[in-house]
Amino acid sequence: MIYQKYRPKNFKEIVGQDIIVKILKNFLKNKEKLPHAYLFAGQRGTGKTSTARIFAKALNCLNLEQNDYEPCNYCVNCEAVNNWKFLDLIELDAASNRGIDEIRNIKEHIGFRPIQGKYKVFVIDEAHMLTEPAFNALLKTLEEPPPHTIFILATTEPEKIPPTILSRVQRFDFRRIPLKDIVKKLKEIVENEGFQATDEALYLIAEESGGALRDAETLLEKLMLSLNPHKIIDAEYVENFLGKLSNKEILLFLERLIKKEFEESIKKIHEIYENGYDLLVFTKGILKILRDLLVIKTLPVWKYQLAKEYDEESLNSILNLAQNLDLETIKKLIRMFYEAEVNLKKDPPILTLPLELVVAEYILEK
Repeated sequence: MIYQKYRPKNFKEIVGQDIIVKILKNFLKNKEKLPHAYLFAGQRGTGKTSTARIFAKALNCLNLEQNDYEPCNYCVNCEAVNNWKFLDLIELDAASNRGIDEIRNIKEHIGFRPIQGKYKVFVIDEAHMLTEPAFNALLKTLEEPPPHTIFILATTEPEKIPPTILSRVQRFDFRRIPLKDIVKKLKEIVENEGFQATDEALYLIAEESGGALRDAETLLEKLMLSLNPHKIIDAEYVENFLGKLSNKEILLFLERLIKKEFEESIKKIHEIYENGYDLLVFTKGILKILRDLLVIKTLPVWKYQLAKEYDEESLNSILNLAQNLDLETIKKLIRMFYEAEVNLKKDPPILTLPLELVVAEYILEK
């Protein structure tokens, strides 16, 4: 699996979580004040478990200070962690081991000093799945842990963690990874695997992942497996694979609509429908771009945020549209396409009709 092959092995390889990495490295530099319990919260695929493993490895690395507080990956402890043979790193999946017995086992482990390293690290994944008695049993352990013990709780639903637990941990919120950072990582993978891919295709993959690098890597792997040996992953191929149009195609439709090219706009809707694309997904894509136009019209500095989300060609098209449209027109288009989205969900007798009505109303009505 690509996401396992390219899983980060040190802090500098963690994508999109720079602040968290900086704080964890500062903890490593001052171990006298090292917290003994952490909560890593955030959506799937943002690096919570990978960061937990790297932090555990750094805590037990024999060359940490000489290596700028990055795990060296060649000492005996680092190699043991990389090969899943480090006895002082105990990982528990709370989704399938959620009861009080598992927490009692952990408490028994705590009584023993580390076998291979300096710290015994417990990583509890999907911690929100623990039962109430299990949380109560864990609470006492978090209050008075031995100095050689570190707890890291990882969760996608931090709101389900009891307040008594939250008050005893250092909380880190892992953010969605910016598209630009995901694309950069995907480029490295594509080159290393001997494939080729266009920027537009990689942005489509990154957008589909919703800020989860692991999902993007998994989708990239599927695309590479579906290719013949000498093909390039381009936007058209990704569109066909996902059944989803690129931003370039959506912007082309909006440009025709705004220029009041009635025939071309209607043709584009039918072309999209006849090629098997989901008109509801297409409409959501239009609304996203219109929303970005609305924000950039009222907050010009938003273009720096958009630079992280769009390839250069799409960004330039959005900025040009923002220059040529007034705020009222953008708001009108948002209302019209929002109504079209609602009508598409009602399964209209003619699927293209809600979008055709938008085109007719915008272009033909005075």
